[in-house]
Amino acid sequence: MDSPPPPRSSIESLQAGRAFAALAVLLFHVELTLALPQYLARDTFSIFRSGYSGVHFFFVLSGFVILMAHGRDIGRPGRAPTYAWKRMRRIYPPLWAALLIFTPATLLLPLLNNGNGFGALDVLSAIALTPATHDPVLSVIWTLRHEALFYAVFGLILLWPRIGLAIAAVWMALSATLPWLGIDGWLRFFFTSQHLLFALGAAAFLLFQRGKVPVPGLVMAAGLLLFATTWAIPLLKLQLNGIIGNWAFGLGAALAVLGAASLEKTGGLPVPRWLSFLGEASYAIYLAHAPIVYATTAGALALAPQLREAPIVLFILVTAAALAAGVAFHLFVERPLLDRLPHTPPGSGTDEPAKTSGP
Repeated sequence: MDSPPPPRSSIESLQAGRAFAALAVLLFHVELTLALPQYLARDTFSIFRSGYSGVHFFFVLSGFVILMAHGRDIGRPGRAPTYAWKRMRRIYPPLWAALLIFTPATLLLPLLNNGNGFGALDVLSAIALTPATHDPVLSVIWTLRHEALFYAVFGLILLWPRIGLAIAAVWMALSATLPWLGIDGWLRFFFTSQHLLFALGAAAFLLFQRGKVPVPGLVMAAGLLLFATTWAIPLLKLQLNGIIGNWAFGLGAALAVLGAASLEKTGGLPVPRWLSFLGEASYAIYLAHAPIVYATTAGALALAPQLREAPIVLFILVTAAALAAGVAFHLFVERPLLDRLPHTPPGSGTDEPAKTSGP
């Protein structure tokens, strides 16, 4: 009988999934930015307009990874401080560094945020990741607010399993039903259908933990096919319901992650080192890319207006600049910053190696 994998075992295919998710979102933002009226005013690679689904992949990965890393802590209240510290350590310091860099830069150069204004309360809200209905400082922060909400609910499960699971079940039920009523504003924040993706990721881990995934390569292929089909629907000029799209992307991502992790467990899925590295840098790429996309697009067209007639060259240039900036942020800001922070709560008297489990 196969034994369950240890809760903190390293699974390189998860890093590959993070790399895909971050690159999908980056390419999505490059495509949307170049298509703005003040730039090219037309699509360059319309296929990347579905790249927003990288967020769906991130949410599924989060559900998988949090249960993998902390599932055995459920019902052990003494582990809650360590859980809270690790979540805070992974999310907040790189976020604060990005805000420290880009907030004053954006005040001096508004095009770094596509000209969107913001105030002190917006910055404070971004720093704390409190619930909000818009993100004028760094647009990608909206996903981190939902991550923080998920972490809070899972923290309740750690402290009081029955109460926490009941709250999580109600949360998921409302997130599955209320969006059909056309909710908006604060209700939409707390009960978006995207929250079900965390549960799909957690369910994928439970199946993986049992070690009885039949034909994992076929499971992975089915997940990738569902994800790719959902991605392609708008390109075929077909209508895609937003809620059904969220669920389809989530189910496809969950099957892909489950199949890839199971296939890797049997040694049948080698992951290239460069892809693992991009997975390690995915959070930094996610945080840093948008301002660079705006700045590079505006700067390149100002310096070389002829690039309007070479959209593919411009697309590659902007993508490369944004990716390079994200990798640089990882190497010179995120990694040194996290290396200076203990992996367990200060004063706990213990420390342990960190495992990558970002969003």
